[in-house]
Amino acid sequence: MSIKDSGGFEVTRRPDLDGRGRKTYVVDVHVGNGKWVHLTYGKADLQDIRRIIGQALKEDQ
Repeated sequence: MSIKDSGGFEVTRRPDLDGRGRKTYVVDVHVGNGKWVHLTYGKADLQDIRRIIGQALKEDQ
């Protein structure tokens, strides 16, 4: 099953959680049976995740 199939992946900007100049985002992932995992990241964290995923996709080609 993919994220598209489960319908459960969303990234939301949360200014109410910002602190010390850090922009905060919450990633919600549906893991099945009505359960969700909520992960909190800063902008730099998401940029690192994007870079890591990009590297993995390049290696797979």
